[in-house]
Amino acid sequence: MVNRPVQTLERIRSFVSSQVDVSRSIARALQDRSINPYPYLKPLIEKATGLREPPISPTPHSVVYTRGRMRLLRYASPRRRHRTPILFVYSLINRWYILDFLPGRSLIEYLTGQGYDVYAIDWGFAGPDEQSLTWSELLGGHLRTALRWTQRVSGSDDVTLYGYCMGGTMALAYTALHPEGVRNLVLQATPVDFSHGGVYSLWTQPRHFDVDSLVDAYGNVPPYVLESGFFMAGPVQRFTKWLEVFRQIDDPGFVTTFLALERWGADAVPFPGEVYRQYMRDCYQRNLFRQSRMEVGGERVDLGRVECPVLNIIAENDNIAPPAMSEPLPELVGSKDCETMRFPVGHIGLSASSKSPVKVWPRISAWVERRSLPWEGE
Repeated sequence: MVNRPVQTLERIRSFVSSQVDVSRSIARALQDRSINPYPYLKPLIEKATGLREPPISPTPHSVVYTRGRMRLLRYASPRRRHRTPILFVYSLINRWYILDFLPGRSLIEYLTGQGYDVYAIDWGFAGPDEQSLTWSELLGGHLRTALRWTQRVSGSDDVTLYGYCMGGTMALAYTALHPEGVRNLVLQATPVDFSHGGVYSLWTQPRHFDVDSLVDAYGNVPPYVLESGFFMAGPVQRFTKWLEVFRQIDDPGFVTTFLALERWGADAVPFPGEVYRQYMRDCYQRNLFRQSRMEVGGERVDLGRVECPVLNIIAENDNIAPPAMSEPLPELVGSKDCETMRFPVGHIGLSASSKSPVKVWPRISAWVERRSLPWEGE
């Protein structure tokens, strides 16, 4: 028979000890001036639970094309039902695999299960060769080639281009410049009107932020510089959320999800310098993108040229790309088939929330299916 007073005392001692360990680890992170406490606190979680980080992008996939640091990944459906493939374009700030988060909570896994042939661009880790990469080369070179390889491998004449966050801005610009081959355009939490970016719009204004000095000094923008902005937007929460995981240390599902999300958040990559310079100048500082006045390779990015079906997905609790950044989209594009869907989740929740497989992804999949060609086999 278990002695309950002894058991309770042991749990109290364990709890107190874990709190002390957490405090010490946070102190070390602060002393090292680390923006992200993940490397310091992860070992404590793993020791306390016996759990380990889940694998990155667990859905089976293969690399079908590479260009420099970029890789094009294919997630083949085990039961393909649609000829029109889906090509994901993710942001340059974090890694693509938030789209393939965990088994049962993976947007890519869900869509392959619905019969789509899915592709995703992994932009890779920008190095010296990417410092001078321009928007023209990024869209007209890398993205355009990725789209053509998607067409070739899938056996389809066109694709559904699916952009997320800044990847949505890039996908929208690409479609305005190179509409051929884009059958449908899905834009998830996509910044369009950069005057409504909250603190990020304020902090990046020229009187506060000299983007030229930053890029000239660093070349590619280091991850810790990018992370500092997210840190300053919620500095206390960046650390206190780790106390919550210790309070729920006996819940393996919660801990696994937490570790996976924090690992992804800590896995930022350098931002190609010249792409960042124009992104800050033309989008955040001048809002030229929303006005269809941004130029790429000498050509104006006219959003009115986007005439394919467009799905505008908004996260109502988004503090990274607030709803007001995406809401003007329908009035800016030339498409006569432009629908907006709103969901009561946050920016990351659209792709990683436990609610998404039931309340978000089925609606997105149904929209795409109605506008895709059926798969009739070889």
